Amino acid sequence: MTLADSERRGDAVADVIVVGAGGSGMTAAASAAALGLKVIVVEKDAKVGGTTGLSVGSIMAAGGAFQKRAGIEDSPADHARDLDAIRTTMGAQDDPELRALLTENVADTVEFLRSIGVNFLAPLPQPPHTKSRLHQVMPTSRAYVQRLHRLCRQLGVEIRLGTPLTRIVVENGRVGGIEARSGNRDIRLTARRGVVLASGDLGGNNQLMHKYLRNWVPGIEVYNPNNTGDGHVAAAAVGGHIVPRKDLGAEMSAAIRFVKPRDSLIQKIPPYPSVTRALILAMKVLPDWLIRPFMMKFLTTTLGPDRIMYQQGAILVNMRGERFADELNAPNVLIPQQPDGLAYLVFDERFAQKFRRWPYFISTAPGVAFAYLDDYRAARPDLFNRAPSIEALAARLGMPPDGLARTIAETNRAREPEMQLLEAPFYALGPVKTWVLIGPVGLSVNTRLQVLDEAGAAIPGLYAVGQVAQGAMTLSGHGHGLGWAFTSGRLVARSLAGARAAEPPNIRAAE
Repeated sequence: MTLADSERRGDAVADVIVVGAGGSGMTAAASAAALGLKVIVVEKDAKVGGTTGLSVGSIMAAGGAFQKRAGIEDSPADHARDLDAIRTTMGAQDDPELRALLTENVADTVEFLRSIGVNFLAPLPQPPHTKSRLHQVMPTSRAYVQRLHRLCRQLGVEIRLGTPLTRIVVENGRVGGIEARSGNRDIRLTARRGVVLASGDLGGNNQLMHKYLRNWVPGIEVYNPNNTGDGHVAAAAVGGHIVPRKDLGAEMSAAIRFVKPRDSLIQKIPPYPSVTRALILAMKVLPDWLIRPFMMKFLTTTLGPDRIMYQQGAILVNMRGERFADELNAPNVLIPQQPDGLAYLVFDERFAQKFRRWPYFISTAPGVAFAYLDDYRAARPDLFNRAPSIEALAARLGMPPDGLARTIAETNRAREPEMQLLEAPFYALGPVKTWVLIGPVGLSVNTRLQVLDEAGAAIPGLYAVGQVAQGAMTLSGHGHGLGWAFTSGRLVARSLAGARAAEPPNIRAAE
């Protein structure tokens, strides 16, 4: 089919086709449009936002304006060293060139986001990083989605929702567009400059997770069920290399999180710049006892229990009141196998008294450093359970009273006195579940964000950003997934603007 045939069919032609309307995709689209390129975005969901809209919302950046105003000496090199130390502790591999690409450009990414009306509370500490470099979006990650979507509309980017990618189109070894499904018909979109995959991770594809990760455990719920590796599969069909991550396994790729509240009014605060500026001012001038519960109401919708809880004696029990795991040895992979896939953290009054102040915290919470037991009691009463006896606690949780009592008794017999759960009242936090937040497997890309084949050669006309472009990079801890999404989205536009235009006369779909 010729280009003219494509136009007569009603299919579209653009300079750039972006697959995915999450944070990385909309940033790539807007940045390319700002450079004068015509851009079409296809998104298989019925709304924009992707995983970005579900995130905590933090970005790690070194050497930017916030740190300079706070008198903090930091640099991209320091940031890269911290990331290298963290991944070494994890026993994970990394790509130093992509890591440098992130750390050297992410501060400019924060400034780009600020320029379009996104506001941050920053800089904030986040151990084990050695400098305060965390930037927490206000009020929630919906601010990213709203401002990027608005920017795309202003720049004339066309976004087609409910339009999943079906295959990448190539001619003479060069990517020239895509095929997608729109309603009940197949469409073909031609790209003069290139196709950008911004299709997210592959956490929802058990087959690929098992193939590319170590000891994957199927059946774990996916935080964003739309992330099924569509871009990975389509790229592999035209020679793209999916980087195996056998250095990472289920214990590192699936996270325990408290279940979300059924309805949270705090999450509905409009993310307009005037509102977020007012929130940031309130954070700075109002006393901690007044503003802290407010911040916690939206931060605790995405947090999970810290390992220190298990180290100090909390146990995980299922809905039968049974302890099913060694809490210090990858309990996350066992929770999905329990009734309803749920568990509770159970502890006593002695433990509760500890976890009301530093250094004993329930969760790390970007923007307020740490969340303690009283924060959960005030901000998430749906997760906080207390009862005068073990039997009463079991009844409150809907567990067999004798089952939980037997579990506590067996646990105490196996422990030293200082770790036993003896002192009433008794507590439970939860339920918790295990989610695949991000499937940490991506396509191999170079520093121009071009997708590479098995031999390391760039596939002409094919680019990737965000999680699908993770390659061998390890994006650990708060703030790096989003930092990479927005930064790679910005940078790919430069590559596209310099790409040689190609309008092949006969474009075919890759088999």
